[in-house]
Amino acid sequence: MKRLLRIGIVSLAAAVMLPAAFHFMRAQGEVPSDSEANHALVDPSGTFVAHTLLGTYFTQGCPETIYPGPAHNWHGFDNPTTFRCWRPCTLEVEETVNVGNMTVASNYWALGGRVDGSGLPNWSWMGTVPSDESWVQGAFNQSIPLTPGSHTVQSFIMSTDGVQLGVYHVNYRIYEP
Repeated sequence: MKRLLRIGIVSLAAAVMLPAAFHFMRAQGEVPSDSEANHALVDPSGTFVAHTLLGTYFTQGCPETIYPGPAHNWHGFDNPTTFRCWRPCTLEVEETVNVGNMTVASNYWALGGRVDGSGLPNWSWMGTVPSDESWVQGAFNQSIPLTPGSHTVQSFIMSTDGVQLGVYHVNYRIYEP
């Protein structure tokens, strides 16, 4: 009886662990999918398309670094992150940052990013940095389709008259339709 119980437990563990290990390796970019065929990222009918999360990369910090203006100066505040898509994929960028400790009035700031050296299609003015040396938080999120291959993403901040970056947290999520 004990032997049957052990066999059952080992079989159950194998049934759970092997698929989990495969999906983990696939999310790390080590196992290509069964089919390399291209899949539509957007359904022409306008309906939602289900996506599978392949991997999540996140970074966070509290550098309290001052990045100078003017507004056309974008400053990368996290390290570049490289990942691989085995077939068309979607990258979701989610940035949350605190800025402040400044005394300049009407100092507008923005969040954005770059993929493979090119700016993301959208970036967002977040408002003004408080001029009373207090702090304010902003968040930005967008998703973009990518082709198969290796890609590098990085988050950027800018302001009209300089900005001090406090706490930040950035998520990069890779999805496959």
